[in-house]
Amino acid sequence: MKKVKVFAPGSIGNVGSGFDVFGLALDGLGDILEVKESSNGKLNILKIEGDDGISTDPDKNIVTVGAKALLKEVGSDQGYDFIIKKGVLAGSGLGSSGSSATAGVFAINELLGNPYTREELLPFAAIGEKVASFIPHYDNVAPSMLGGFTVVRSDDPLEILQVDIPENLHLALVRPNVMIKTKEAKKMLGETMLISNAVHQFGNIAGLIIGMHRNDIPLIGRSVEDKLAEPVRSKLIPNYNIAKEAALNSGAAGFNISGSGPAMFAICDGKVVTENVIEALREVYQDDEKANYYISKSDLLGTRRID
Repeated sequence: MKKVKVFAPGSIGNVGSGFDVFGLALDGLGDILEVKESSNGKLNILKIEGDDGISTDPDKNIVTVGAKALLKEVGSDQGYDFIIKKGVLAGSGLGSSGSSATAGVFAINELLGNPYTREELLPFAAIGEKVASFIPHYDNVAPSMLGGFTVVRSDDPLEILQVDIPENLHLALVRPNVMIKTKEAKKMLGETMLISNAVHQFGNIAGLIIGMHRNDIPLIGRSVEDKLAEPVRSKLIPNYNIAKEAALNSGAAGFNISGSGPAMFAICDGKVVTENVIEALREVYQDDEKANYYISKSDLLGTRRID
């Protein structure tokens, strides 16, 4: 029986100003998935480690929903057993659903002999991602699959662009002990947006891309400011404004919400600054014993085999 073991990195969706467009893969944070052929012609989730709140029903689990779509497309009735090891908690804002979705379709593609490229796998991963949100979207599955910093230029037809990242760009991340579901967070966003805010947002989007190209971390930091989601979603995160001020006062170039939250990220120039920011964030959330803190860079490899 064929088997495979893969790793899919977590990610920062939106990266501040690029709502549902920008994504950045995270180094050292992600899901591990083991898949093995079975003889019963079904998709079976044998075990989930690291998150007790995830369904083992293959029709409701992000990993198997995307995998099932891929198998249907190729006309395969082969059965598979899945063991999911969650390194990114659901509802954390660190690309949990994107990591699961890409891991599932990547693993099945490997076992099928790689009939699809990574880019061609993205629509199947987005079908899995749809379990966690209203519609298929790519700002988490793209960086998780491809690695690095990605831009969803268009979702129909699908076009994903990759942008080089400054070598010294580091990330300080904190996840307070709050769960925010993507579906619920999206409901908070209004249908319309002030023109003045839109103009400001467009400037930040352009500034972020130019900052990446120029290796200008201060410009990147200024450009992660968001006028669309941050003002609304920050209300769901305890001490958000205090955390942002503490990070910026400790040397961070920029600060915002990761995806739908509650995780937050700070853009930092170098590891020393990142460590200082983490210490400042620990002070803010010192009463939250279950808060998590991470120092990361961007994962440039994306989803890959680790067996």
